[in-house]
Amino acid sequence: MVLLPSLFLILACLSGSFGYEDLHKKVFVFPSGNKKAIVQVNASLQDPLTTFTVCLRFNPLQFRPYTLFYYSTKPNGKGFQITKPNPSQFNLQIGGMTQIVALQKASTLEWQHICVAWNSTTGLVHFWYNGELLPRFVMKKGYKLSENGTIFLGHDRDSWGKRECFVGEMADVNLWRQVLKPDKINLVKKKDEVPDSLVSWRALNYTVQGDIHVEEALHQVS
Repeated sequence: MVLLPSLFLILACLSGSFGYEDLHKKVFVFPSGNKKAIVQVNASLQDPLTTFTVCLRFNPLQFRPYTLFYYSTKPNGKGFQITKPNPSQFNLQIGGMTQIVALQKASTLEWQHICVAWNSTTGLVHFWYNGELLPRFVMKKGYKLSENGTIFLGHDRDSWGKRECFVGEMADVNLWRQVLKPDKINLVKKKDEVPDSLVSWRALNYTVQGDIHVEEALHQVS
């Protein structure tokens, strides 16, 4: 596993790294049957993360365990991860602690929008699913996510090359260094731009690996 960051650096050179690209009305299409399909987001995170909100939109092709978002810290570090083990739940992981988020109604194979916000001072987590705020909970109060981490979409560093990969379409990935208020979450869900983001879908610097395509978005926002 120690060699993996170097491996991704090599793959980035082979696959091609893009500058800041406006992906408004675009999606990442993750191929079926490719265990090494992943997007690396090149973001400058020079200070520890103690508050954040991450939002994204996705449409899975299959009911299988997969990773949506992974903030990986240095080797053997414990970062932040959003996974979906089955249609009825999400798993959140912060600093090695895992919290199961159960859905009242199992999700279907359609577009879904999520936002996850966390405040280290209180440990309070907000989880928004399709615009609805689920019951809040507390994780890793006082913990800090290490700086200089790497963001991966559709897979995670530890299971790279295995089956836990996302298959389908993903869009509207954004990250802020603050806990967004409900009115801002509503704007994000409607694809309106919320300023001061660390990672912006409208100015994304990324590297793709595994035959991932950037295509025109054909879905409608509800």
